[in-house]
Amino acid sequence: MNKVLILVEGHAEEKFVKAILKPYFEPKNIFLIPRNLKGAGNYAILREEVTKLLKDNSASLVTTMIDLYRIPNDFPQKKSLTKMHTSSQKISILEEGFKENINKDKFLPYLQLHEFEALLFSDVSMFSALPKVGNKIRLLEEIVREKTPEEINDEPNTSPAQRIKQILPYYVKDVFGIIVAQHIGLQKMREKCPHFNEWIVKLESLSS
Repeated sequence: MNKVLILVEGHAEEKFVKAILKPYFEPKNIFLIPRNLKGAGNYAILREEVTKLLKDNSASLVTTMIDLYRIPNDFPQKKSLTKMHTSSQKISILEEGFKENINKDKFLPYLQLHEFEALLFSDVSMFSALPKVGNKIRLLEEIVREKTPEEINDEPNTSPAQRIKQILPYYVKDVFGIIVAQHIGLQKMREKCPHFNEWIVKLESLSS
């Protein structure tokens, strides 16, 4: 048995692990256990929680599902980022800095580009599962017409979650976000979100 502890950003990510990832990985003899960080106000808290999980000798791996959006200012290597860096370059620099700072072989850092809601843009037609959507689907489609879900930018008014709330003001991520995620399914998310897929592939390697 391969036990994987996942430090997640909040309730929505915790539900996502339980509802979407656990059923996929358990037949592969990989058992995911989310631990809710309840927000990442500063890196010291995040590091402390990761360190606690690493003390569990029964765990094969400790990983994270933390948003890149509004990541703590004291996060390793964040100050080295510039506007010239692409989203992919930013994530690579930050995850490598995170890995080096924790410095444990069984730690696999994963930062979500740019937040949980990006995954929901993998197939916006599935927002039709929510109430009072109607023709608003086309507004969601326009957002991803020329970019991948992971490239939706991370400014306060244009982050994935804010874009959804502007169109569907009643949206609550740990309720409606999980409903949409279940309708989309893991496979479609992997197809549309390359960095997310890389993380899944690394987790799958535990079964080999």
